[in-house]
Amino acid sequence: MLPGCPRRRTTGDHRARPHGPPVTVGWHVCGKPVGDKREQYVVRGGLAARPGTHRNDEGRAATRQRAIENNPPDWLGMRRGWTELGTNMTTVGLIGSGNIGGTVARLAVDAGYDVVLSNSRGPETLKDLVEELGEHASAGTAQDAAQVGDLVVVTVPLKAYRAVPVEPLAGKVVIDTNNYYPQRDGTFPELDSGETTSSELLQRHLPDSRVVKVFNNIYYKGLAALPRPSGAADRSALAIAGDDAAAKAEVTAFLDRIGYDAVDVGPLAEGWRYQPDTPAYGTLYSASPTDWEHPAPGDADKLRAALAAATR
Repeated sequence: MLPGCPRRRTTGDHRARPHGPPVTVGWHVCGKPVGDKREQYVVRGGLAARPGTHRNDEGRAATRQRAIENNPPDWLGMRRGWTELGTNMTTVGLIGSGNIGGTVARLAVDAGYDVVLSNSRGPETLKDLVEELGEHASAGTAQDAAQVGDLVVVTVPLKAYRAVPVEPLAGKVVIDTNNYYPQRDGTFPELDSGETTSSELLQRHLPDSRVVKVFNNIYYKGLAALPRPSGAADRSALAIAGDDAAAKAEVTAFLDRIGYDAVDVGPLAEGWRYQPDTPAYGTLYSASPTDWEHPAPGDADKLRAALAAATR
């Protein structure tokens, strides 16, 4: 079963049959009911499957859900020399699974988290990514990812932020990776004028959530290449901004687990300091300003200097 989730009655020894039928009964992800069962896609043996189509149990597939052992393999997170994982694991939900979302999912799984992926095209389109990530990954709808995730990453184009489900995210920490690109998102006059920031727009949309802005200023290839153990001399730092101190502390702990330090910029209103076209955006983690394909570490001091140099 998923680490950190209540034990459920099972239908057999899944440890002996890792690619056999799922073993947890009911329409649940991580032991939590999710949505209308007609809309669910669940993961079996590392593949996303439409309910009722599992090769080994077609008649009952629509009422079963995959589960994972309470204790993950010791090498998860340990293989890079990171801090020993505890038994109280967390599920990360991802609303959006593109370049940044997929990379965050990979880092989270490597660090011992379970992930629930979603995108706008449907869970079946995430089959290959789920298979790549293995037994700690599953695919569902955005509603599923929002409801199941203890920590939820919103990583969709800014123009789609109003489609992010509100109710299941109430009370949760929500990571916002959004940036405003007018050529993609259309015009937002309130952003063009500097009246507000993109993360503040998401916070207004999610009034009962605690939004933290992070991953906005790093290229996905750099994000994948630069994780380092805590205390490493070449460890990179990522900027965070948010209005809730406890939420920022939780995100800081998450970043530490996946291999990054955090630099607290302050409230969401200060998130403009690492938005596009600022010194802290992109090139901070590249070998040269014109070569984003070759990552280079950007430590906390370098990041703080870039943030301080930002102007509006």
